[in-house]
Amino acid sequence: MRKLLLIITLLLPVAALSQKLKEYHASNGQTYHPGDTIRLGLGSMPNGDFKYIQINQLLPGPPDPRRSGALAARKDMSDNGYVIKKITNVEQMTGGKKVSITIKTGGLPTCDIWIEDAIAACEVQPCASQKGGAAVSVADELIKLKKLLDEGAITRAEYDAQKKKLLGE
Repeated sequence: MRKLLLIITLLLPVAALSQKLKEYHASNGQTYHPGDTIRLGLGSMPNGDFKYIQINQLLPGPPDPRRSGALAARKDMSDNGYVIKKITNVEQMTGGKKVSITIKTGGLPTCDIWIEDAIAACEVQPCASQKGGAAVSVADELIKLKKLLDEGAITRAEYDAQKKKLLGE
């Protein structure tokens, strides 16, 4: 019971500092609404995981296969579309505001996306370098993948699979 009261006490100020939005006009030129599908790009961390997309596991249970012991969404979520559950304007403790988009991942856990940070890092498509629909070149994406392979962040099989997707094979 004490743990439950502690959790409620810690989450109450955060809930009070957030406001649900019906839509959000992002810097990539997209307008997002709950129920829309948002497409993820590639993770921006050296191992290919996402820096600005975090997994929420609200209920204790079996580990989520997308978790790697941390809250960061794993690289296997790359290049997939997810349904937007809610959009929230969150006031930060530092005084600034950020917009968080919560997506459904197919199971109990959801993920929160710090949308503007994710757009800037190309973790969400279209990203900042694709504003107005102009695509990042396939060559640039292949260079990124090759770098991840050379660093050992992805396996040869993962590299080959992503390369096939990029080349439309």
